[in-house]
Amino acid sequence: MSIYNFFTLPKQIVGDFGSLYLRKNFFNFWVVIFLLGPTLVTARTLKDISDPEKTDENIKTVLFHRTGWPMSYPFIELNSGQSLTLSFDELGTEIKNYYYTVELCDADWQPSVLMRTEYFRGNDMVPVEIFRRSFNTTFDYVHYELEFPNEEIRLLVSGNYLVKVFENGNREEPVIIRRFWVTEQAVSINAEVKYTMFSSDRSNYQEIDFEVQHPGINIMDPANEVNVTIIQNGRVDNAIRGLRPLFYGNGVMDFNYNREVVFEGGNEFRWVDLRSFRFQSDHVKDIVYSDPFYHIQVFPDQPRSKKPYYYHEDFNGRYYIDVQEEEDAEVSADYAFVHFSFKWEPPLNQTEVYMTGGLTNWKLDQRAKMIYDYDDHLYHLTLLLKQGYYNYQYVVKKGMSEGKTTVIPSEGSFGRAENDYLILVYYRPVGQRYDRLIGLQIVNSVNKSG
Repeated sequence: MSIYNFFTLPKQIVGDFGSLYLRKNFFNFWVVIFLLGPTLVTARTLKDISDPEKTDENIKTVLFHRTGWPMSYPFIELNSGQSLTLSFDELGTEIKNYYYTVELCDADWQPSVLMRTEYFRGNDMVPVEIFRRSFNTTFDYVHYELEFPNEEIRLLVSGNYLVKVFENGNREEPVIIRRFWVTEQAVSINAEVKYTMFSSDRSNYQEIDFEVQHPGINIMDPANEVNVTIIQNGRVDNAIRGLRPLFYGNGVMDFNYNREVVFEGGNEFRWVDLRSFRFQSDHVKDIVYSDPFYHIQVFPDQPRSKKPYYYHEDFNGRYYIDVQEEEDAEVSADYAFVHFSFKWEPPLNQTEVYMTGGLTNWKLDQRAKMIYDYDDHLYHLTLLLKQGYYNYQYVVKKGMSEGKTTVIPSEGSFGRAENDYLILVYYRPVGQRYDRLIGLQIVNSVNKSG
């Protein structure tokens, strides 16, 4: 059975995230209290901080994950021998001279002040040497793949990193930029996802409480030297950052906030199965070959805000590439124009609707924005997608471009929904010039053991 089997892969994924220990023993040791006001907790998006990720228009299907773990998040442990795999397609038949490099950033994704030699050893420009042309597809494309760290790239410190892919020696105009994390795993993060206790709509939200144990690190001033970011699934528009410990002492930092670390639970992700262009899956309305390309019409999606919640296994917004009638999907899977539509109220008061998930790289930009048609009263978006299985949701943004995003009107929100939360613990002691990533933990709201 394929590793991508829909019914087994989600369990395999969450099962590998590690044990989750729930400890509440703060009365057994001396505690130094440092109470922070809610103003120090910022629910700013990563775009508000810095949004370095980029994908050129002609580049498609960028997949970035731990090597050998196709549905994982892109992080590795420092000096562990683990590696990351980045793959992508470029439309057309011309084989380009692509190179890649990596760069260190601070906790806010700004360029690090460290000299390159302080965090990097190896070749500054590494050629992408693995590439293949597609075959028997209506869209011609070249599939590229690279893996690092390797003999030519060695990373010396933990933290936030960017990988950049560029043509020839043109480093100033990369065609791809992606984030990844290198962690020391020097601390233990014990986390719990639960209903929030301080909301009249508590059944709609999820609260993340956690503590960080650091017996091997002598942190002199946790209130100023440690900060935490939390990301829900792959979304960056609702990330919470700048969390400081509420209490600390005896090698433990407590982050059990009352109401600041709260996310909309949302709903299970919608899905569309594009693995076959011969047979229509349950959400596909029509498949038409209009020379020279395929067009796939997805049944119009309906709001789920007033519908009851039911659980189904999903990939928390990710996707995988596969084709039912062929082997070697990396170069045999075809592309099609996929037409999505969403039935919701007209765009009033500058309301905007976006499609979110891996298929739009989780970005709320013009490529992901739904356009309302007053004739058929539907929002529309057409994406060029490779054959595979995709998760997605609709996000509503109200007000100006900096307005708050929500899934409640479009997807509904349930505290019982299954979500991943990435908890990232950064540490910068006095005198240090970069943010160490001393811990990264993924906690799942349903699988309490991982």
